[in-house]
Amino acid sequence: MVQTTGQKFTVKHESGLLQYLFEIFPGQSKTGVKTTLRSGQVTVNGSATTAFDHPLKAGDTIVILPKGISIAREVKETARELVENEGIHIIYEDDDIIVVDKPSGLPTISTGKSQGEKTLYAHLNAYVKTKARAQRKENLIARLPVDRRTARVWIVHRLDRGTSGLLVLAKSEQAKNVLQSRWKELVIERIYTAFVEGEVTQESGAVQSWLTESPKSLKMHSSPVEVKDGQLAITHFRTISYVTRGKSGRVLYTKMEFQLQTGRKNQIRVHAADLGHPIAGDDKYGAETDPIRRLALHASTLVFRHPFKNEVLRFKSPLPDEFKRLG
Repeated sequence: MVQTTGQKFTVKHESGLLQYLFEIFPGQSKTGVKTTLRSGQVTVNGSATTAFDHPLKAGDTIVILPKGISIAREVKETARELVENEGIHIIYEDDDIIVVDKPSGLPTISTGKSQGEKTLYAHLNAYVKTKARAQRKENLIARLPVDRRTARVWIVHRLDRGTSGLLVLAKSEQAKNVLQSRWKELVIERIYTAFVEGEVTQESGAVQSWLTESPKSLKMHSSPVEVKDGQLAITHFRTISYVTRGKSGRVLYTKMEFQLQTGRKNQIRVHAADLGHPIAGDDKYGAETDPIRRLALHASTLVFRHPFKNEVLRFKSPLPDEFKRLG
């Protein structure tokens, strides 16, 4: 962590943090020293702490930050908390990309059907803008270089409103362009977990069809043969386990993994229906049951190469609690 401007002290002996602060600021009131610690102005070895009893050892470095810097850091932390309170979990973030775990029920972008609609894009855009403004203030106070580029996010791919799970967004137009233009090359694995209606007897396989969208219903239609304006869609699937009912042992649902070879709108949902086993909760594509009051589809694994760094990023998202109730 880069240390910023502030009063710097080297710890000379073991002590609790608050007690040591009393020693190095004998002329200040104890209430004032406590306020400085509570407000996030104190770092130990580069990490902010507010714990009065934080243990110190000889050689540790304490820095008392200017008030403006601690406020800026608090603004950044609050911005993240606001996103998390919307059910959006930030899994990974750097200067180029942000990977999140999206909740079911939140659209990726606006559908245009209602004004002021809450979206993943809007929440994350507000988050990065607030964070960037606070960082600029912190850098100005610390007399560090200031990044004045416009902060925002770019959509790279989407998840349906009802689908939860992993999604990557770009934090620069350059990153967006690289990810979109080299998507097939960079993305190594995209796996979705779902509960579909009935018993799927095949252990594994693939569905291939050409998808077209109805302009009126916005529903995707699947054709086993190539059709005009159709987009080739290929989905690989694997059966994991079954959800059975009582002593009869009748299979109510099959837990499955779907892996995308292509990424078309509603692709997994359509191909599950093509198998004769629509995803539970998906009345749009023929489901007759809704056991968890949502679409039973979750983007559980995302593996891809970073657009600029020579590294493979691997992310896994645990199944939401409502899925676990099914089995």
